[in-house]
Amino acid sequence: MLERLEHFIQKLKVEKNYSENTINSYLYDLRSFEDYLKKRKFSFKKSFKDQSIFKNYFRLLSRKKLSPKTIKRKYSSLSTYINFLIDIKIIKINPLNGVYTPKLSKKLPSVLTLDEIKKIFKEAENTDNELLGLRDRCIIELLYSCGLRVTELCELKVSNIQFDLNVIRFFGKGNKERIIPLTFYAKEWLEKYLYQSREILSSRKSASQRYIFLSNNGKKITRAAIWQSIKKYVNLAGINKSVSPHTFRHSFATHLIDGGANLIEVQKLLGHSDISTTEIYTHLSRDFIDSEYMKAFEKNNN
Repeated sequence: MLERLEHFIQKLKVEKNYSENTINSYLYDLRSFEDYLKKRKFSFKKSFKDQSIFKNYFRLLSRKKLSPKTIKRKYSSLSTYINFLIDIKIIKINPLNGVYTPKLSKKLPSVLTLDEIKKIFKEAENTDNELLGLRDRCIIELLYSCGLRVTELCELKVSNIQFDLNVIRFFGKGNKERIIPLTFYAKEWLEKYLYQSREILSSRKSASQRYIFLSNNGKKITRAAIWQSIKKYVNLAGINKSVSPHTFRHSFATHLIDGGANLIEVQKLLGHSDISTTEIYTHLSRDFIDSEYMKAFEKNNN
């Protein structure tokens, strides 16, 4: 019933380089809309000429108490598919123009202070297991001072590091190339780890030689393992915040903007395709500064 669906999926795979999970999400959303049309005996072609069908569909989703985030995702899936049909000249006018979905409330992410980050660094440096402690200290340094996503860090290969140019070069979301400056401290800890801990980890049976960060048995480190390590050091540091690997990325962006960094430059460093995603850090930065000021004020007056 859906027009050129296989062609559309192929485009997502080849041109957009989307993962299987993302493609399955698109398919699920499109099949849901198709089921809606079938139950009402509407043809897909007819729906393009009757905007009320789309408006009623999204009203129904709201009545079903679906979250605004889910509704937005379904809208995005339909919109991408319809734009594809417009590109290949199956339809001329986008029936979603003028169809509105609920606004998403922007939840400000948690951010660490410089003092809290130093405490976490110290716990990784002072751990009894020097082999993994050095690895973890290097991981946290790269998450914070380079603003890496945890998935990017897990996938980081030896070939991605260019020490002569002091950069990390790799492909992030959507297979887009991203070049990140390797800070002085990131380079220092990376060299320590590579020539000390990793030398031992990479010599173990079935060890991976491609990836930089390895587990105790020499295999590529997992997201779950990084989460567990960070949770351990955060607890040891006595920090009562919900801290994930992504918290260091949020902190990196916030501290850059606090220091006067240009928003467009921060966008490039984070690899955001849309600057509106980066803009949240300008709000976060103001709230962060206010909260830190109040804490200091209360401390000095007690």
